[in-house]
Amino acid sequence: MASGTRKYVKAAIAVLSIVALAVGWYLYERGHKQPPIKVLDTAKVQRADIFSVVVETGIVKPQVGAMMKIGARATGTITHMYARVGNPVKKGQLVAKIDDRENLKDIEQLRAALRKAREGVAKIENTYPIMIKEAEADVAYRQARLDLTRVEMDRQAELSRQEFVSRSDYDKARADYLQAKADLGKYDETLRRTKEGFRADLAVARADLASAQSQLELAVIRLSYTDIISPIDGVVSDVTAQEGETVVAGLQVANLVTVIVPDRLEMWLYIDETDVGRITVGLEVDYTVDTYPERTFKGVIDRIDPYPLVKDNIVYYQAIVNIPDEEARVLRTEMTTHARVMADKKTNVLCVPNSAIKLSNSLPTVAGSNSLPTVSGEEGKEVVYRVINETTTVKTPVKTGIRGEDMTEILSGLSEGDVVATKIVTTTNSQNQKDQPPAAHK
Repeated sequence: MASGTRKYVKAAIAVLSIVALAVGWYLYERGHKQPPIKVLDTAKVQRADIFSVVVETGIVKPQVGAMMKIGARATGTITHMYARVGNPVKKGQLVAKIDDRENLKDIEQLRAALRKAREGVAKIENTYPIMIKEAEADVAYRQARLDLTRVEMDRQAELSRQEFVSRSDYDKARADYLQAKADLGKYDETLRRTKEGFRADLAVARADLASAQSQLELAVIRLSYTDIISPIDGVVSDVTAQEGETVVAGLQVANLVTVIVPDRLEMWLYIDETDVGRITVGLEVDYTVDTYPERTFKGVIDRIDPYPLVKDNIVYYQAIVNIPDEEARVLRTEMTTHARVMADKKTNVLCVPNSAIKLSNSLPTVAGSNSLPTVSGEEGKEVVYRVINETTTVKTPVKTGIRGEDMTEILSGLSEGDVVATKIVTTTNSQNQKDQPPAAHK
């Protein structure tokens, strides 16, 4: 009995082992069988122009010189504020006024000082020439008297030698000559001092006049600081002070009114450091703003700032896109833009839709007269499913170039006119998928 039981148990174990092996083999085959491919949509390999598009975010800003913050250099109370947000202003228009009474009093005093300085110059210019003429007349008179006494002295000397006159007459004539000569020297010195005094006093008076004129001009300039003038044509965008408030001018100019030119705008485009190597001046840019989602604006990169901007630990480089006047009239400052930069343009190259490019970690060897050779290495990571007929596809490795928004450049692996699958699904019924060597489908 025991022997029969053991035989029965051994038979049962054998049967269970066979069943387990069968189930395991079935599960193994089911898990490793690659599902075949069913093609839902196709496209032809064709030649086209293609752009590599860089998508970035930007912001609309005023151009340099298109926004002016108008400040005050004068200290005082604002007596009038003419500016209102949204109001247009012209260049040179008065937008605010600061109390100028103290400045006017200073100017009044300086004008009086200027008049006095002018009178001083005029007095010197009028009196000194008269004094000089009088001194010159005295010198001329003394010169004539000296000449006369010299003649008399010579005559007396000759008469004295001939003993027609006494020695005392000659001595008197000689004394008169020496006195006339001394008088001429004294009056010559007086004339010289008068002329030097004229030049010196006139120079001092004119310097005082120039100083008074300069101080008055400076006071007039300071008075002009009480008039707050718009330096440009534009629209008032901000007013930070009101009538009755006191402005204190210090080391930093107090800003009172901001004026912008609404149609002089530019876009600041923030280029990620990973993309900046592909961006150059002159590239075309398409962009949209949230308020006009249906409208596409166009521009060209005008310059790229050399110094980076770090935001949230990400490095950006700022590219500037000029905005035409007609588009600037529609846009507003600080609007966020969604931009596409058209980089790396190529013309007349082989392209397939982006949806045709698939990724594959490994590629089987493809056999058959219509198949393409497998590209080894990195190129095997990108594949397309080349369509042979309605039921047959070939998994084909390709080498790609520029990837645009809709199309991808094909450098190798396909020929013009080839048909590739753009939309596929895996099925469990088809047996004609040539993803494996033909032997696998036997």
